[in-house]
Amino acid sequence: MHSLDHHRIKTRQVTLAASFAAVYFVLRTIPTFQMVGISGRFSAADFLLTTIAMLCGLWGGVLSVVIGTTLAYGLRPPIFFGLDFLPAVADVAIAALLLKGRYRTARGIYVAIFFAFVLSPYSLLFGYGYVPYTWLHIVALIVLLSPIAAKVPAWLSGHGYRQIVAIGTLAFVGTMAQHLVGGLLYELAVGVVGGVSPSSLALSWRIIFLAYPIERLLTVAFSTIVALAVQRSLKKWMP
Repeated sequence: MHSLDHHRIKTRQVTLAASFAAVYFVLRTIPTFQMVGISGRFSAADFLLTTIAMLCGLWGGVLSVVIGTTLAYGLRPPIFFGLDFLPAVADVAIAALLLKGRYRTARGIYVAIFFAFVLSPYSLLFGYGYVPYTWLHIVALIVLLSPIAAKVPAWLSGHGYRQIVAIGTLAFVGTMAQHLVGGLLYELAVGVVGGVSPSSLALSWRIIFLAYPIERLLTVAFSTIVALAVQRSLKKWMP
């Protein structure tokens, strides 16, 4: 019986991964608001990552993102040497790890990404004055290290504001990890490969510094709304 249940779970995960890969592929082709610093737009798929982590889990979610992104290259050419799936993979992986209760692993991945960005010679340490460029990422790290992160799995199955906080936490932490990985790929493309010096790249970072909190918080808001709607719909139709 245990073996049969395990097989059913695996089958469901594979089916979900394949389904969301198709949905993610379609949404990758739908542009939304403009990215700052590069000639590209965010896609509607960015708003689905929290939902994918919640429903597909770690490996199913990562597989969905990689397949969906790769399939979309024919309609939306890659910007970062075919590695465009990495930011979304970081988002889904950290959110899924939190849901599985693997807090140390989620925190370790986030801290590693954070310090990789901060220690990069192409990164901007301070936006203006003594305000860190990564101030919003630091807020996400504080949330990730706080007791709130450990309460996400329990709160997610509840109702009311706690459920919203749980989904919002997943969306916020995942989105900020996604932004850090995207920043590192941007530095690789523009700085290392493109030959732009760190001092010249700092000018772009100062412009992005003013805009990225707005675009990231919008992404968090839309991701939370989508995930909450899907979560409540599933509870209604499949209690």
